[in-house]
This record gives sequence, structure tokens and C-alpha cells, in this order.
Amino acid sequence: MDKKEFNKVNPFYISKAMVLEIVIELIKRMKSLKESFTDPYDIRFSNKNLSEMMGRMMEKLSAEIFTKRLGYLVNSSKSDRDPDLFFTKLNRPLEIKVTSTDTAWTGGEFSQRPFDYLLVSWGGDFDEFFVCLVHLQKEDWTSRMSKNYYGPSYNIKKLYERKDKLIFLGKLIEKGKSIKLIREKISL
Repeated sequence: MDKKEFNKVNPFYISKAMVLEIVIELIKRMKSLKESFTDPYDIRFSNKNLSEMMGRMMEKLSAEIFTKRLGYLVNSSKSDRDPDLFFTKLNRPLEIKVTSTDTAWTGGEFSQRPFDYLLVSWGGDFDEFFVCLVHLQKEDWTSRMSKNYYGPSYNIKKLYERKDKLIFLGKLIEKGKSIKLIREKISL
């Protein structure tokens, strides 16, 4: 990918180093939560709950780190109506979708706007990550309303086929007729 294509795919000028800094801090916070709260009190959260917590933490960490590294204000959401991140200099939003699965992400069925997304998949002991930047339109998501399921999905096969994605951590590989998402192990 040449520089012009890279800037089109990555209008935010996010680097792998920035993403890694965010993920490392996220790992520290999740391990601290586990060690000081969930393990001692034998509290169990579903992976869906953990993904939601990680998503909120990632919004805050991303805003702080992007603001520091890019040199201008990046806001995190104050409510569900706000984009997860808002790059003030660019006047451009960025959504973060976090999942523990290695097959798809879930979006908002009634979201009408196209967005740039940081798609995140986590695993292991909160230390394995796949992170990819991609711009998606409403029609890129597969509706599941007919199956009485609220959130539309975006699967890894569709992501694999995209030429305009930027993978920061992990990789997608073709294995026979299927696509496999490989998370990158992050050591502290």
C-alpha cells in the first residue's frame, strides 16, 4: 500500500505504536480488575460484559493517547448518542467495536451513518488482540432483525475481502475455504 492509499484508509494517522500503547494499558487495567475485584470476590462476567467494559475503557484510553500523540483534542463519548471517539481537528468520528469472538462484530441496527471503525477482538487472559481500522457503510452490516436479534453483524470473511482495511495487530488468513482471525499475543 503506497502512502496515498494508506492516508485514504487511515485519515486519522493512527499508528501501530499508538494502538499498541492503548492495548498495553487496557491489558494492565483488565488484569488489575481481575486481580483486585473479580477473582477475590468470585465474580464472573460474561464475555459480552467484558467486551463492553473493554470497549468503554478503550474509548477513554484512545482519546487520551490519541490526543497526546496527535497533538490535538480527541474526545471520547459522553453518551450512547455520541460517537465513541471524535477527532476534533478532522471533524470526524471513529467507532470502536470490541468482541471476544473470532468470527464477527455486532453493530447497531438503527445506526444510519457510515463510520470508520476500529474492530477489536480479544482473547487469552486479556492479552491477545486483533485490531483493524476499516470504513463501513450501513449496507456492509448483515441485519439479523428477521431472526429476532437486535444487532447486525460484520463477519471476518467480509473484512478479509476488503482491500481498504488496515490491520494493526493480528492477522486474517485463508485456511481452505474459511478465513481465520489470528490474535497477536501482547507481552507486558
